[in-house]
Amino acid sequence: MGVQRDRALVLSRHPFGESSLVVHVLTPGSGRVSLLAKGAYRTTSRYFAVLDLFDTLELEWSAAPAHELGTLRQGRLDVRRARICTELASYRAALALLELLELVVRHEAPEARLFAASEAALDRLATEPGRADAHLAAFELELLEALGLAPALLECAACGRAAPALRNAPGRAAFSAGAGGRLCPECAREARRAGRRVGTLPVAVLDDARALWQDRAARSRSDGPDGLSAPRAVLVRDFVERFLDYHLETRPKSHRAFLSVPNRNAPASTP
Repeated sequence: MGVQRDRALVLSRHPFGESSLVVHVLTPGSGRVSLLAKGAYRTTSRYFAVLDLFDTLELEWSAAPAHELGTLRQGRLDVRRARICTELASYRAALALLELLELVVRHEAPEARLFAASEAALDRLATEPGRADAHLAAFELELLEALGLAPALLECAACGRAAPALRNAPGRAAFSAGAGGRLCPECAREARRAGRRVGTLPVAVLDDARALWQDRAARSRSDGPDGLSAPRAVLVRDFVERFLDYHLETRPKSHRAFLSVPNRNAPASTP
């Protein structure tokens, strides 16, 4: 039975017996790890009051090759992010982040890049209140990139050429989740002939998503030349989460309330 040590984020916790917990954590070196924290609720425990959501921890555990559940030996707090719990929107966004991680991270597979992106997103949620939609959408774009599913936002997903706004839909570009993102008119026609669903998205929303993904300033500043207003961030989040859910082939619980309304980026109906 080997002993391992690594930094960790708690993804979920489940009671086990009267005083213990089963915790699922994300680590940079081993990906998803499931641990039994014996006596976690006892004040004498070496990890009492340590296994909180949103915090970065330093954990030590023992693991046997034939057992999926390791045994937590000790833990300490590395980074506390208590401020996330003081704003409802940030709290919900942080829960969504953890739920998405639990859906996609793998056992015993290094996840250093995703761990770093998760820590950065949680740091922003803890230190920049009022920007939850922008921070969550930016993380979800990074998650899609890490999974190899990043949407094409500027060029055509099929041919790589320019994908301008449609002549018959000013300010909107062809877009297909199944085809990988934005499409030029020619590839949009080919995608429809192949049976793919092709719709449109506002070019401004695609541009905002690209800025949010690539530019840290757009994630934290208010509306301006380098920033993204809260209403614009909501539109980006709407499109990103629908795209993500399509490729995950499920709708996470944390997405259901936000996406329960009609598509916010749908073309305006005309009387």
